[in-house]
Amino acid sequence: MIVRILDKYLYKELLLTLLAVLLVLLLIVFGTEATRLLAMAVEGKLPSAILGQVLLLQLPAALEMVLPLVVLLSVLIAFGRWYQDREMVVLQACAVSPGYLQQRLVWFLIPVAFSLAIISLVLTPWAVKQERELIYQATVHAPLSGLVAGRFNSLPQGQGVLYAQRIDADGQMQQVWLQQQTPAGDRLVVAPVARFEWIDNRLALVMLEGWAYEGLVRGETLRVRQFERFEGFLPALPVPNMTPRQEEMSVIELWQAGTPQAMALLQWRLVLPMSVLVLGLVAWRMSKTDPRQGRFGKIFLAIFIYILYLQLLFTFNGWVRQGIWPALPGLFVVPIVTLLLLWLLPKWRQVRRLA
Repeated sequence: MIVRILDKYLYKELLLTLLAVLLVLLLIVFGTEATRLLAMAVEGKLPSAILGQVLLLQLPAALEMVLPLVVLLSVLIAFGRWYQDREMVVLQACAVSPGYLQQRLVWFLIPVAFSLAIISLVLTPWAVKQERELIYQATVHAPLSGLVAGRFNSLPQGQGVLYAQRIDADGQMQQVWLQQQTPAGDRLVVAPVARFEWIDNRLALVMLEGWAYEGLVRGETLRVRQFERFEGFLPALPVPNMTPRQEEMSVIELWQAGTPQAMALLQWRLVLPMSVLVLGLVAWRMSKTDPRQGRFGKIFLAIFIYILYLQLLFTFNGWVRQGIWPALPGLFVVPIVTLLLLWLLPKWRQVRRLA
């Protein structure tokens, strides 16, 4: 009965700490990402109507990077508090060995690692595909979503500028001003009303009852003409690329591809769940603190270890992609070497004490 109560207390402490750290880190990550997406929407690079959906679809990728750090910090904080409050001393006095607590910690980390495996292997490729298709559909079926009313929207490759004073909900634009660079020179087209239409499977800006001014370059004759209907195919609204990205490929597709890039991505998805177990055990070894050290004294060291661990993964990932490092052991060398160091470090300390 005492063991069951201890297990519940241990799992509750770890779970609450993990959720708290996860919430804080997600707020930081999503705050930065939301700012970037808002800037893209203001600049007209991302349709504002799908801003929230795109942000949610980036949640799996954010969890991939955040969860290993969350596990490292939560285990360090939870067991560090036990040492600070002398609860660990009481447990050892009651014949509860550190090996028993480490075993319970591993049982706690296994579901977290399994959850991250589902996110990395299934949810992230699905989210990347959904994000690409969502942006494609929004751009094709709602071309105005990429434009900002009351703003000079630059066309790509410096081919002109489009301005609309107002954009109605039905897609009608009011007081439109279009400046284009043509082989014959600059062209300025002004119309009170304009809208987008599909003509021969191409998206065109149709301007009604306006004026066109050509030959605006100094030294040329200015030509002015009035028109009832003007059709201009704008390079500012091209059809997005629908070519699937490698990040959308499933585990089977990556394995069948067999390229260094595919194997590096596959191993990256497999190493992340392993990192949850490895970093959790690292935090367990680091959690032993003295009362004078402070409860959060090792957090900066833990963050440094996580950055170093992640940088090693990035380095070996780049080497596998370039063919410098073999696909086996590939990225798995990083968690394996880390586990070996965790096992050898106590042995080395014992040898030093005996010596």
